[in-house]
Amino acid sequence: MPQKVEHTVHILEGKATLSLRKTSPHWQVRYKVDNKWLRTTTKEEDLERAKNKAVDLVTNAWFRQRNNLPTVSKRFKTIANLAIKRMENELSSDTGKATYHSYILALKNYHIPFFKAHNIDNVDAVALKRFAAWRETAMKRAPSKSTQNTHNAAINRVFDEAVLRNYITPTQRPHVENKGGAASERRPDIQIDEYPALLQAMRAYIQDARAGHERDMRLLLRDYVLILANTGIRQGTEIINLKWRDISLTKSKGREYLTMRIKGKTQKWRSIQVRHRVARYLERIKDRDTKLSKLSLRALLAKGLDKPVIDATHNADLTTAFGRMFSRMMAQADLLIDKHTGKKRTLYSLRHFYATHELTKGNVTAYQLAEHMGTSTGMLQSHYGHLDLLNLADKFAGEGSVAESVLNNHADND
Repeated sequence: MPQKVEHTVHILEGKATLSLRKTSPHWQVRYKVDNKWLRTTTKEEDLERAKNKAVDLVTNAWFRQRNNLPTVSKRFKTIANLAIKRMENELSSDTGKATYHSYILALKNYHIPFFKAHNIDNVDAVALKRFAAWRETAMKRAPSKSTQNTHNAAINRVFDEAVLRNYITPTQRPHVENKGGAASERRPDIQIDEYPALLQAMRAYIQDARAGHERDMRLLLRDYVLILANTGIRQGTEIINLKWRDISLTKSKGREYLTMRIKGKTQKWRSIQVRHRVARYLERIKDRDTKLSKLSLRALLAKGLDKPVIDATHNADLTTAFGRMFSRMMAQADLLIDKHTGKKRTLYSLRHFYATHELTKGNVTAYQLAEHMGTSTGMLQSHYGHLDLLNLADKFAGEGSVAESVLNNHADND
């Protein structure tokens, strides 16, 4: 219990205490609610006015306690930062969702700047409507439904935190929903007839590199890009989390396939069979690692090493670094802008390239592709249940074999 200072005044029959701190001219009131001592400022320098203010503060807190209402109000910014901290902790412990990164950005870029001066219990439907109008002005466009969903999920994390800490009750929590919003637009991708130009651009990008770290990074970027373009997995979390132990050789119908276990953005695992040529890219990555180069790819996969395929040893944030490098390379090759959408291409465009290619070939259905890529086809999935993707391996792997791809590693066509 803190020591009493020289200027101490008891009120409400000793159930609350007014005191002055050396660092402030304002009287502070200390009182107990639910067997917890609370302290707040009266914002008054005059003792008599401070007494009246303190009585109001304390009796209001007791009233709220009797009626099961939160006794302490907090700023939205404070609760939002607590929610962000919780998501960051879950991400660091590998229990959080990949979408938490988007929630955190939404809170930092939009919700906190707008709601920072609001108390959490004052964020109601009217405040949310004002936020929606402000956001549209800040973004200079109507947010897509996808963006609204992300923002809604983000602010709901703040309300979750507030309820958990008893700063609001469940009945005080406002209902958050999408109101209109622009339809999600087509994202930039790479056309099949542009793929040869992409391969040429990557070779030129490597040739222009300085020896050492710059060349090593560009070589790794090429294989990173080609794995994304030939598997459909997500850039960032899915490929960065991929370890050698998650890759294996499996057999079906007398053929051998390269199989990857992918941890998706919902933290669920899926096993997929990928194009045979991916073995060539893995072989190149292996050969550049002095600790792995003496092993054959088959021997390496058999070992089941707990080591990332895309090693970030020399760059902690490879996703950001590769994103910037990819943009520079595409700009140099005059491939950065998608002529159909007018938007800049990103590494995520490779996922759309894969999906477009598979559907164009007509080898797989939309549902089969959704299972392979770890996405949803809505009602389709509820009607058809789970697919055995290994039985469709020949459709995803294409012609040739894993062995042929490794043997042809030095052809360097891609």
